[in-house]
Amino acid sequence: MSAERIYRLLLRAYPPEFRAEYGREMVLLFRDQCRDGDVRTVGFWARVLWDVARSAPALRAEAWWTPGRENTRTLEVIMKLAAMLTVLGGVLGILNAGVEWGAALTGTIGGMHSLSLVLGVFASALLLAAGAAILRPTPRGRQAGRLALLASLVLFIAARLLFPWMSVFSQLVGIGLPAAFLIALYWPSKATPSGAV
Repeated sequence: MSAERIYRLLLRAYPPEFRAEYGREMVLLFRDQCRDGDVRTVGFWARVLWDVARSAPALRAEAWWTPGRENTRTLEVIMKLAAMLTVLGGVLGILNAGVEWGAALTGTIGGMHSLSLVLGVFASALLLAAGAAILRPTPRGRQAGRLALLASLVLFIAARLLFPWMSVFSQLVGIGLPAAFLIALYWPSKATPSGAV
């Protein structure tokens, strides 16, 4: 087994985030040390083991005691997933409104039904815009996403009141999705002590 492979195994003592950020540079530094020193001596490996034994537990403890960073990272992943689902929901809402419009054209279409479908299309477009705004990792982007979600929710409820025979899918996407994402967007800012999410 080569010295570099042994060192790569020793690097597993460090936290995954640390390895992802600094692992490559540490291996490059180790290669330089191997070139400058004798890899076959006990003193060389004693220094390497001492360095890993001294620094890895401290970094593991630091990663364990600061779970806020990991929670923030997990929350960012969840928000990106929610934003992508919102974009998908907006696209599906627009397609669904188009299908309902096409189905209505085969029969007689009333004024309230057409107004309801127009509101549904606008609400789905707002849902699409909300997802795009949430994907921007700035407070301004999240605020724009919240406003677009709220406007989308209001328009879907108005469309539902105008035309009570809206499909279950339209109701689920148009009312349930924005309401769930609004709760998700406001929940973390109240749950974290700093309020910075």
